[in-house]
Amino acid sequence: MPAPWQDRYLDVDGVRAHYLEAGQGETIVLIHGALVWCCGELTYGAVIEPLSRHFRVVAVDVIGFGLTPGRGPQDFPANAQGDFLIRFLRALGTPAHLAGNSHGGWLIQYIAHEAPDVARRLVIINSLNGTSPVPADYPLPRDTERYPTLDSKRQYLRDFYLNSQLATETRVQRTLEMATANFEFAKARRAALGRTSADWNRNLLYKGRHISEYADRLAMPILLTWSRENTGASPADATAFAQRLRDFELHVLANAKHHVQTEHPKRWAEVVTSFLQSPR
Repeated sequence: MPAPWQDRYLDVDGVRAHYLEAGQGETIVLIHGALVWCCGELTYGAVIEPLSRHFRVVAVDVIGFGLTPGRGPQDFPANAQGDFLIRFLRALGTPAHLAGNSHGGWLIQYIAHEAPDVARRLVIINSLNGTSPVPADYPLPRDTERYPTLDSKRQYLRDFYLNSQLATETRVQRTLEMATANFEFAKARRAALGRTSADWNRNLLYKGRHISEYADRLAMPILLTWSRENTGASPADATAFAQRLRDFELHVLANAKHHVQTEHPKRWAEVVTSFLQSPR
């Protein structure tokens, strides 16, 4: 069965930025997190088709992830990733709703602060990086400590999803491909940015403070979609962050881990569609 999207590329600063596209109408750009294997396809592939019934859907590979190659240390910091995405959005040529999972939740806030003309409404998904500093005792990802193998990725995905049946052989193979393609770049990025929570938090600063401290400056409506079993920021953390926002909705779905949009694609797409189509 063919994929419900088209593979596209845009030249951004001489980099061939890869993205998936489907549907017509208002544009929603989906931005993934910072695990070595993350990309538009593996983070959002399950929701592109239902969203594309109502919107033009763009699932972009952040620089150094998926099929968008990283150039070097200039692409390591979070603000550099955000600046690259702003230029990508300007190249698309239209303002867009932005959805960001995990580290993507930090990135879409950065875009909204730095380039509010390209950002319409925001959807923040299970984002620790975007809602609070990383706690000192938080176990940071270890996905660049060993070179990936098929067996390691199979077990990893069985643990990553609450529903281990999502770890199909097709998904395992694709995860291995993405992790392998970007492993050396990701390893160098992690080494340069540091391996402690304090290092991690320095990378998440915006104008000297954690980006969540500027939440009250976000003027657009914001949807937070969380899972009860998220590994990272809890629904309580999301609620605390939401209290800083001017205009928000918060939806918590049970029986899902970090990629709630993959574990509950139909319901998640319904919630997002309703939010983006609601009058404000």
